[in-house]
Amino acid sequence: MVELRKLYTNLGVLLAYPHEDVRSLIDECIDIVTRGNYPEEVARELNSFKKDVDRLTLGSLQELYSYTFELTSETTLDMGYYVLEGFKRARNLLTIKTMYREQGFPYDDVAKGELPDNLSVILRFVGHLENEALKKNFVKSYVIQAMEKLDRNFQARKNAYKHLINAIYKILDRDIKDEKEIN
Repeated sequence: MVELRKLYTNLGVLLAYPHEDVRSLIDECIDIVTRGNYPEEVARELNSFKKDVDRLTLGSLQELYSYTFELTSETTLDMGYYVLEGFKRARNLLTIKTMYREQGFPYDDVAKGELPDNLSVILRFVGHLENEALKKNFVKSYVIQAMEKLDRNFQARKNAYKHLINAIYKILDRDIKDEKEIN
């Protein structure tokens, strides 16, 4: 269970704006999914992401991140964009932020200005959560729906983050369907 929480936290950090070399985090994620019960495709996607990152300088990775997630709405990390509109999304942001507070998640420290529905923040929250029923319900009823659309939007793109998004989608999907716990 600790490994799964670490996996989600690491994936959340990988989806934050890169301020430092992330290769060791990618290696940790690959190691966890390889030892876990994940399909081989998940490790393959993470390895593809790592190969692409290996070819980039930190500055180039930062540019790619900004271009990918901040300059186009089709691949935004704000999950509410994919499933809710207008006032419903605003209400949902407040609901998520309240859930963070109730679960003792240090949202302000983690988010660093991102909205509560940002996938990087959500993944770190899922890594923080000890309540398995809440985690499964939140991922199943909200996150996975948004991830389906985000993953679909990445399919036609040639972009290093395509591999990471695809791996995260497959991890989340497998975890909500699998009733067994991972070490």
